[in-house]
Amino acid sequence: MVALRSCEILDELKKLGIELPSDLIEYISEYSEYCSRRDSTPEKVKD
Repeated sequence: MVALRSCEILDELKKLGIELPSDLIEYISEYSEYCSRRDSTPEKVKD
């Protein structure tokens, strides 16, 4: 994993077309929801 400073994160988000504060809030909200679902989903047990 790469550690980014806050200004680098904003630069990367701008490359994705996320510039307005409302777009940023929406992106963060959706990403947080994705992470919480991913982290709460138990891994399937392989037989």
